[in-house]
Amino acid sequence: MKKEKGHKRLGRGYPWSIVASIAAVLVTGWLLTNNHSMALEGQGSGSVTQALSVKLNYKKGDKVTIADEVPIYSRVIESRVSPDLMGIDGYSSAQGNLKIDTVRGEWIKLKGSDYSEFWIPGWYASKESRSLTKISPQTFTLHSGSKLFLFPGSQASWSSGAFLKDQAFIVTATKGWYGVSIAPRVWNKESSIYRPALLWVKAQDVAEHTKIADGWFRRESALPTTTVRHLTDIVLNQKTTSKQVAQWLGEPDWQEHSGNLNDTGYVMSIGNTWRYERADAHFLVTFNKNGRLARARWNIPQVDRNEVVSDWSFGRSGEYDFTTKIYGKTLPSTLPWKPVWTNQGDINYTFLQAATEDLLLIKGDDGGFSGGYYEGSFYALDRHTGKQLWEINSGYGRQHAEMDAGRQHVTIYTDYDPDKKKYVDRIRHLQLKSGDVVWEYAPKQKFRLNGITAAKNVVVVNSPVVEGSSNSWLTVLDSANGKTLWTRKLSTGYQLLNKGADDPYVMYWENNKLVAADPKSGRTIWSMKVGKSVLDHPENNSYFDGIYRLDPFVSAQPERWMLLNDQWVLLDLNTGKKLAQFPARNGQQIEVLNDGRLLIRDNKKADIYGDYADFTTTLYDAKSGKKLWVMNDKIERGLVEDDQLYVIKNGYPAALAYDTGETRWTAQNTIAALRYPTNQGSYLVFDNQLLLPMGDDLLVMNKLDGTLMGRVHDVVMGNPEHRDRDAKNGTLNRIGNEVYIGSSNGRFSLYEASALKMDILR
Repeated sequence: MKKEKGHKRLGRGYPWSIVASIAAVLVTGWLLTNNHSMALEGQGSGSVTQALSVKLNYKKGDKVTIADEVPIYSRVIESRVSPDLMGIDGYSSAQGNLKIDTVRGEWIKLKGSDYSEFWIPGWYASKESRSLTKISPQTFTLHSGSKLFLFPGSQASWSSGAFLKDQAFIVTATKGWYGVSIAPRVWNKESSIYRPALLWVKAQDVAEHTKIADGWFRRESALPTTTVRHLTDIVLNQKTTSKQVAQWLGEPDWQEHSGNLNDTGYVMSIGNTWRYERADAHFLVTFNKNGRLARARWNIPQVDRNEVVSDWSFGRSGEYDFTTKIYGKTLPSTLPWKPVWTNQGDINYTFLQAATEDLLLIKGDDGGFSGGYYEGSFYALDRHTGKQLWEINSGYGRQHAEMDAGRQHVTIYTDYDPDKKKYVDRIRHLQLKSGDVVWEYAPKQKFRLNGITAAKNVVVVNSPVVEGSSNSWLTVLDSANGKTLWTRKLSTGYQLLNKGADDPYVMYWENNKLVAADPKSGRTIWSMKVGKSVLDHPENNSYFDGIYRLDPFVSAQPERWMLLNDQWVLLDLNTGKKLAQFPARNGQQIEVLNDGRLLIRDNKKADIYGDYADFTTTLYDAKSGKKLWVMNDKIERGLVEDDQLYVIKNGYPAALAYDTGETRWTAQNTIAALRYPTNQGSYLVFDNQLLLPMGDDLLVMNKLDGTLMGRVHDVVMGNPEHRDRDAKNGTLNRIGNEVYIGSSNGRFSLYEASALKMDILR
């Protein structure tokens, strides 16, 4: 289903083929939100008169063309507004024929084809503005008493001030004038990122000017990071090459594979990302395969000039992705942990599903949702070399895989054929090593299946009795040969409860009875009367990451927590015996820790969503029926080691005393919070290192005190929304000295745990 290569990926939300489209951004997130500057700007100055040296005879309805890199505004700016508080929305990046909607003094308001609108100084639509010459950034000093102007010959002027000191550069020139770029006092505010202002000085007023030397980011450079940020903002564009960046910034500290530069539905394109790292900022520059700039991003810690919620990203106007990401107070430096091998797949997300001594079963998912999902797959890798052995691509249809109990075969269900480009239900039983089809089951009905599951030595096919019906036929197949062993019609409201081939019986709920049936014969082994719960199961919420963290290297235990009536019940699947139980509530989620105890999250408003203050979390020992502690916090993604519990507490990584819940350390003052976290992967711990995917990075922390030690080199994480369970179980796994790491750019890698410790000590 992927489209052909060569697709030009446009910036997120900015397909600006004409200047008119720029204005669309102004009404969808780029409107000025700095209350201070808004109050100063007002609605324009009626006292501004026509410039004597430039005739701006515009009237409503005139059509004009503006050039590249013209500053655009959400409203008229008066001279009493400081230039570093102008709140520039962006700069034009293409030409187009636009209609004037309003004329106000030296300003004109333009209306785009999509009914959006924005302001520019009218001079930028005149013939005189075509004579601009862009020059290399230069520092400068002005003669005493000199002024800055809105444009050459404008009546609107500003006296020089503190905003010029170390924050302004000459960047363009025309007929006795210099254009001056002035950095914003606050780069980020609320949901906006501001751009440098562009004002003008007379050439005769410039006392001296000096070109800024190249190598802005070299270690020996004395340029402050704020200055470099200003410079990159005004010189980088979609035409910039890697050669130019190396000249301007110097060679990078690190080079890495980029995230996918194409949107879902297009052939994956992995570029090259250069990382420049300072303690007060990281700058990432990504080039496409042709060596042209595709993305650029500043990672900035929270300081006075970046007053924003920490996990927001902010896009900049342009035809390529130029964003700013505000982190916590500490940025993670790169650690040179090298993989044993890496497999580069062709779909964004890579999740480990199951493993044998020699093979790995991987799920590929493009991460798209809400109409943006185009492709998924299952494939096998050689565990020793990372070589791909086979792959089944399911296009944008449903896909599901069930390993058999011996882990020598896998049954894969797909409901779409990307080659035939139509929906076709297929159930294929493959030899795991070769991918050869051992048998294939062809459903008799012409309508789509509900799906498949498995129990010991069988595959269970779930299909509606008729298309659209809520009752079902169960068809139980012998996993060795695909032959039908038995069938059963289930009435409306049934539930099929199997989780995989480790289940000893075929289990279903029907007519207020829970039944465990012999996989080979269908004979009832045990059953119990139990009414249907009126509570919604938390796993019906696509954002819930699951009750269990599943280990792809280990078979599941024959006991399971089930929601029966309005009780959480721990059942022995072999006997049907109730091992533990407690009342369930609306909005409640339970999480089984690696030692069998539970984290129970309750919402005070009986809702699955809400602020952290709406949640309480209980550590519960189900076998003894004891509550060990209760906290007025949302605590999730727990991992127990010795007497410590590693968690995400109210969005932050933290460690709790296991017996009391007391917080031993929290990353709240160092690492950015996740306001609305999705599960990017679970904690992994070895020696004193604690690994956790957060944002784009795989972070490494000291498990003893939470100190941020760095990020792993050349690993790109992401936010696989609605894939929380896949991420929880398949992104980060360890067995012995082997660490398996998935990604959001198609890469899946094997690392040695011991090598990370050596890299940290270097």
